[in-house]
Amino acid sequence: MSLVRRFWKELEALQPGINDLRLSPDITVAWKNRARYRDDGEPFHGANAVLSAVRTFYLDISQWALDNPVRWGIWAAPSPVTTADTSGANRNTRRRQAEMHQRIRTLTPLLPALVRTAEQQHDDARQVLDTARATPDGDSFEINKITYQRAERGTFYTDGDRRPALRLANGDIVQAYQREDDAFWTWAIIEVLRHTGIRSEELMELTHLSIRRYTHTDGETIPLLHIAPSKTDSERVLPVSPELASVLARIVKRVTGPDGRIPLVARYDSTERVWLPPQPHLFQRRYGGRPAVFDAGNIRRLLVMLANDADLRDVDGQLLRFTPHDFRRIFVTDSVANGLPVHIAQQLLGHLDLNTTRGYLAVYPQQVIDHYRAFIDRRRQRRPADEYRAPTSDEWADFEQHFVLRRVALGTCHRPYGTPCIHEHACVRCPMLHVEPSRRHRLQELAVNIDERLDEARQNNWHGEIEGLDESRRHITQRLERLNRLAQERTHAPLLAEHTGEHRYDPEPP
Repeated sequence: MSLVRRFWKELEALQPGINDLRLSPDITVAWKNRARYRDDGEPFHGANAVLSAVRTFYLDISQWALDNPVRWGIWAAPSPVTTADTSGANRNTRRRQAEMHQRIRTLTPLLPALVRTAEQQHDDARQVLDTARATPDGDSFEINKITYQRAERGTFYTDGDRRPALRLANGDIVQAYQREDDAFWTWAIIEVLRHTGIRSEELMELTHLSIRRYTHTDGETIPLLHIAPSKTDSERVLPVSPELASVLARIVKRVTGPDGRIPLVARYDSTERVWLPPQPHLFQRRYGGRPAVFDAGNIRRLLVMLANDADLRDVDGQLLRFTPHDFRRIFVTDSVANGLPVHIAQQLLGHLDLNTTRGYLAVYPQQVIDHYRAFIDRRRQRRPADEYRAPTSDEWADFEQHFVLRRVALGTCHRPYGTPCIHEHACVRCPMLHVEPSRRHRLQELAVNIDERLDEARQNNWHGEIEGLDESRRHITQRLERLNRLAQERTHAPLLAEHTGEHRYDPEPP
């Protein structure tokens, strides 16, 4: 797919009518630039995979040309992707993995708040729907301090199925059935994903036949969830916890028709581009009066809507959203952290390689801290006891004096004890300076003063002065931006503390 979409299609856009794999230097440079960036100008994280695929493609053709020169010899050409182009693939992979681990560490404490929001929305939507069905046309009712008016019969009905439409005080129309249906499936998707760690494609493939029963040797019946082959073409069976069993029971009850059976629905496989035989799919809903299986777009849309309603934000105020794969990573990280062997987690996730499972595990700082503190304790036991003697009065006075001298006009100098100032007291540029928020006005005054000096230097062509002033202005701008981020963090700290049950403090300066 990447060879067609990210390589040949881009080449046709750059050079219409191209029919040769031998690329000119200009076309090669232009294609590499387009391969490294998305259409919106943002860096494309899969660029290294595309470059590696193209390089492999050219090397394969060269090998085929040696084996069958008559057929493949005319297509053999130098690869536009050099070894240097793909030399940073491992580094970029590690960087993306670190970013993903940090994302999971950020999202995991907020998962309970997301689950509570989904449950509350479904309970509220169900209450509104039940009340609306019992309310005559034109009458009003109030739930959670919101007034709803039952729309008149025939005005907002589409197929005569008695699905109530409600009018809010501002005139907006709420389709009560659609709202409750969205809330239920959002809740069901989150519950199944976080209790199983399955992929979104595997979620859509679940059917009533996927729920199996296993009788243990002691006579106990254990429910199992059969996962059909998907990405790795290997099937697996997951034990069903009591919480997951309750969720699956509600889903089965939801999709069961009046005849006591689950409708058979054909699903379109977007990967294989074929329609699959009708199956009693669990994740199906009615569209236009006909049942249809969920697709990836439906799942993402429901998760985005829930994230917007939950309003979960990072420390910098950025809105956080959960993707289906986030639940998979959270599931395995939480399972292994609670004692599940990693090779068992590999089987539950359906990974062929144990290293893939290890890459999913986001190590928490608490684990690092505990192991490091244990290492410090062991090291102290081996060192001479006199190294941990109490300081003398002169040593303590010198230590206190160091902190007295750290106070400067803009805040506090955080240079280590016993070290001199190596920046000749150019505090604005020094990374050891911690600017206090109350000194913002002094930074702003310095910025205005430097701008005036820059104007004078440019008028007199003092190029050396311009370079130094530009550097100082850059550092002042960065420090002002950091103060703004700290102010936003203090604004959102109560919200995060409410979601996580923990108190958050201002981060240490860099």
